[in-house]
Amino acid sequence: MTKSFKKILLNIHLWLGLASGIIVFIVAITGCIYVFSYDIKDLIYKDRNEVLVPKNANRVPISQLIKTAENTFNNNYSFQNIVISDAPNHSVSISFTDVDDNTFGYHNYMSFYKTVYLNPYNGKIIYIENTKWEFFNVALAIHMNLFMGYNPVSHYIIAGATWIFVIMLISGLILWWPKKSQRKQSFWFRWKKTSKWRRKNYDLHRVFGFYVFLIALILALTGLMWASKSFNSSVKWVANGGKTMPYAAISKPIKPTNAEQPFDAILNTTKTKYPQFEYLLIRKHPKPSVPYIVRVYKKGEQNFKRTELYFDRQTAELLNTFKFSDKNNGEKIQALNYDLHVGTIGGLPTQIVVFLVSLLIASLPVTGFIIWYGRKNKKKKVLDNI
Repeated sequence: MTKSFKKILLNIHLWLGLASGIIVFIVAITGCIYVFSYDIKDLIYKDRNEVLVPKNANRVPISQLIKTAENTFNNNYSFQNIVISDAPNHSVSISFTDVDDNTFGYHNYMSFYKTVYLNPYNGKIIYIENTKWEFFNVALAIHMNLFMGYNPVSHYIIAGATWIFVIMLISGLILWWPKKSQRKQSFWFRWKKTSKWRRKNYDLHRVFGFYVFLIALILALTGLMWASKSFNSSVKWVANGGKTMPYAAISKPIKPTNAEQPFDAILNTTKTKYPQFEYLLIRKHPKPSVPYIVRVYKKGEQNFKRTELYFDRQTAELLNTFKFSDKNNGEKIQALNYDLHVGTIGGLPTQIVVFLVSLLIASLPVTGFIIWYGRKNKKKKVLDNI
């Protein structure tokens, strides 16, 4: 590497880092918080998640639970998600959301978001959570759109900052790449008692930057799968061999009559077909044209292995069943994206890795800023002494 090229690359790394450092820090810290969010919520939210199982453990029909939850808000809101666990002592949660796409800021965009937790045996409400301001949900909103809500501004800021982070990772690796004589001291800290704090900070930035490079790059690229539509479609296009593959068409219903209680029928069909589930998620899409979707999560399996069932809204007829193996290559990458991004792809070990890497990513803008400020301050002192 020539000195002129190294200087150009160093300036690119420096100024892009200064421009995006605060965003990288915020996104990394909130991502770190979210990695174990579900595990932590299982521990701290037992007041709403757990119920006593009666001797005569007959469960209330899901249609009755939905009616109770909707009556809580005077039927002004329609539910979005229902989560049903296979654990006998677990409550049923029903979430209600309402968003305003024409506003700026999460507090305006998410105009309503509450979750009703119900006892599945007596049908009574256990807890009403203001999910809009629930800690981990707020952390997720900051992570995904810097608390600005979903709009073109937040979209371009997050996508731009993530692309900058990718460039910084690559430029940082090139700048780090040592000569043969320097390799031993480039892979770990070789501090002496006389080593100054500036030297230690510089080594922290370089060494940690090298070790997090691969995982950090995966986190950035999987984040771009959500943040950038063009990147998402490009990845799928490449994965499908240079073809744009449309989603599989949903079958048309055959049954001519309407189901009186569609969700009771849907839940019964799902439990019959997949009795070994860990939990089910019933989704009611805001668009009436989209069928009811049931996601089946089996015990011990990652998110990407879920089975999705599509039910007609009028007849509760099972229209289609889609498994991971049924997807094309682009859809498989999309399905894998969440598990790769949050570290659940390999269970607890990979979650711990992503947690630690996220912490180290958050440290890079800090140590990088200290390096820049130290050099700037040092030059200023030299000029003052002339």
